[in-house]
Amino acid sequence: SGGRPNQFVGDGMLALFGLATSRRQACRQALKAAALIAANVDELNRFLEHDLREPLRFGIGINGGEVIVGDIGYRDHMVFTALGDAVNVAARLQDMTKILACEAVISDEVRASAGIDADALPEQEVAIRGRNEPMIVRTVMDTRMLLALVNEEQNAAA
Repeated sequence: SGGRPNQFVGDGMLALFGLATSRRQACRQALKAAALIAANVDELNRFLEHDLREPLRFGIGINGGEVIVGDIGYRDHMVFTALGDAVNVAARLQDMTKILACEAVISDEVRASAGIDADALPEQEVAIRGRNEPMIVRTVMDTRMLLALVNEEQNAAA
């Protein structure tokens, strides 16, 4: 959807958006990617239903902001990545999906930047570990619906 898969840690992944696009486009791409991840996990669950005791589940945290990007490491162990508060908060939002019993937690800033109507997703104020101020987030129970929201807003803008 326009993002760049970046880091893989265990069964988790960091994807970067906006490296070559506007903030608005990056936020829309991230929301679309989340919807497509849900669709692909559904397909994987159907394929593996006879081998799994229960379906695979996932949690996605989406946040935006300025970060430092570049090759980081030492000598032969360099890797392109992003560092900064926005990355750390995205990881905290992903962790919150378990507590909030939803598939995705999206910062309100991303929702607004993507042009998604404020009434489209439930709002919640949450405390973020490592930050002094609470943050407004949007919870998404069924991530597949994000595709419709992105397309709906795109059609309204046309």
